[in-house]
Amino acid sequence: MSKKGEVKAQYIFYIIGIIFLFATVAYFSYEYLFNLSNIIKTIILVCLIIVFFFVADFMAEREV
Repeated sequence: MSKKGEVKAQYIFYIIGIIFLFATVAYFSYEYLFNLSNIIKTIILVCLIIVFFFVADFMAEREV
């Protein structure tokens, strides 16, 4: 496969991964966060922001 085809496949996998990441967060928040206290919700939100930051940084390093 040519380099151009490999890059396109790489973009598709990154997009699928990001969609699953958002779907996981949405499912988790819908199912589990209603019963938690506000401080725990805030801690989880901060952790998710940090994870998204590292994912974005990783993707920037790979020039995606």
